[in-house]
Order: sequence, then C-alpha cells, then structure tokens
Amino acid sequence: MSKALIVEAQESVGADPQRVFDILADPTLWSALDTALVEVTPRDRLVPGANGTIRRRVGLGMAVTTRWMNTSFVPGAHIENLITGFGYELRETIDLAPDEHGTAVVVVNTLTPTSLIGRAMVAMSRGTIEGSLRARFVALKALVESEARPATAS
Repeated sequence: MSKALIVEAQESVGADPQRVFDILADPTLWSALDTALVEVTPRDRLVPGANGTIRRRVGLGMAVTTRWMNTSFVPGAHIENLITGFGYELRETIDLAPDEHGTAVVVVNTLTPTSLIGRAMVAMSRGTIEGSLRARFVALKALVESEARPATAS
C-alpha cells in the first residue's frame, strides 16, 4: 500500500492535564468535540483496551460506521486509539503535558490506506483532517472554559 498521511496539531488548553484527559476519556463528550459524530458505543469511560463503534456524518446526509479500539492508555498523559474504516486505518495519539497555560495537547493522526479505494481517500484527506483537528481544539477549549465558569445566582 502507499504511504501513510501524518497530520500533527498542538494547542495549549487552560486546564490541568488530568482534567483534559478526563474530557478526552469520556465518550459521552466526544460528540461535543466532533460535531460530525452521530453515535459512539459503548458510552462508558475509556479504559485500556476499550473498543466499540463510531457513527459519523460524512456529507450529503450520509453516515458511516467505523470500529475503534484503545491501543495505549496512560491516565492524565496519553491516549491512543485505532479507528478502522472501509479502506483505511486511522491511529490517533494524544499526548498531554503541563505548560504555562495549563496543558499542552499534541495530537498526531496517522491515516493509512488498507485498500485501493483507501489510497485515493488518504490522498485527499489532509485538509479534512487539519480542519477537524482545529475544530476539535476550539471545542475542547470551549468545553473546558464552560466547566470552569462559576455558577451564576438565580
């Protein structure tokens, strides 16, 4: 097969690494981080070796279902998931480390074709992945900020 596409993005998030990890390890919050996500199963907190399915909107009113599996898990510091779809595998690693603003979040997506159709899809995916990562960082920051706000008196 052809070479993998590797896309890396990093941002600083105003929360400690454990708080960021807690958000990323909670499948009930994944749709808040990815607006294309329709459904994820199971919805239990992420644990080492967890696996299930993800249903996402892909355009023109269509949705696809992929399999996901946690392949590496270090509480408060690291998550790696493998997503397998028709013609591709996407390995996403997320590393967290304290920084002056809270947490440095580094995400690396490695998209590898597993079929001839997958080769074409991978070749056209850089912009989509980069846009998705930017949107997910914006959503992660908004989620952290909304939880950090004090409750207002009624």
